[in-house]
Amino acid sequence: MSSVRGLPWSLGLLAGIAGALGAALAWRRLDVVEVRGRSMAPTLLPGDRLLVARLRRPPRAGDVVLAADPRDASRELIKRVGAVHDGHVVVHGDAPDASTDSRHFGELAAPDVRWRVVGRYWPPARAGTVAKAPPRPLDPLDEGGEPACTFPEALIAGD
Repeated sequence: MSSVRGLPWSLGLLAGIAGALGAALAWRRLDVVEVRGRSMAPTLLPGDRLLVARLRRPPRAGDVVLAADPRDASRELIKRVGAVHDGHVVVHGDAPDASTDSRHFGELAAPDVRWRVVGRYWPPARAGTVAKAPPRPLDPLDEGGEPACTFPEALIAGD
């Protein structure tokens, strides 16, 4: 095994990557965030830890981004870009029933979308890139027949 100044080659490579990552974090080109809500499930789950990069270009449809919450400037949202037009960005969650997004607060100004998700680093079993397109939603299950209880009055016992 070859070595560089006494370190095995693989350790030297890891040290170089760690140094470059540390420098990028210090210059605020990269940052790390933790997912807290379920609005991006199943793509992102609570506890996932993400590496994000400062945007150098306008976001594109399909990008997963970190944006300022228009309702509370001290919060940030992780959402998927649905559309970009006229300096505005439409964002939405992959789990619409669990997401507060552009359907609720409208489009975001493009400068409010500051970061793009580069990848997930934690948990190790889910580490890697984040899909550019949301997973295809499941088709609703049609079991046929009528609802079990059509009239709420039928739920009242003793009549």
